[in-house]
Amino acid sequence: MKRTFTALAVLASTMGLVLVGGQASAAPESQVRFELGIQSKDAGINIYAGSNLAGYGDFNADPDDGVPGDAIRACDTLADGWGIETQLDINPGATWDTDRVVNTRGHASPYCSGWASGNIGEDTTVAIRVCLVKSGETTICSGRVFGES
Repeated sequence: MKRTFTALAVLASTMGLVLVGGQASAAPESQVRFELGIQSKDAGINIYAGSNLAGYGDFNADPDDGVPGDAIRACDTLADGWGIETQLDINPGATWDTDRVVNTRGHASPYCSGWASGNIGEDTTVAIRVCLVKSGETTICSGRVFGES
């Protein structure tokens, strides 16, 4: 039985964004919001700039209808100059350790990266986070959401 859990994880203005290093820089809009979701073993994060879906990142646990298992992808849905990056941490601990990464850098929106896959032992906990990326700007990342291989 699939259970869905969706939580509004972060609602921030440019003064209080979740950042990876450095000072806050101009975000795509004045508000960035991350919505974290879990469905069965899969996980995903949507990024909103204001009311617009800016992009999303997904973890797919098991092969399904042509989509590989143990795979991540990044999708950019808003032509705002920012790209989307999805990072995967296998066996996450207290600190983030990126084991796999995909992004949409260098591609015009709308665009989804290919699926980056690699075997992960069954029932292994994984975490993903999704970031807004732009050359010369501070990366803006979500919190992490957990899935299972």
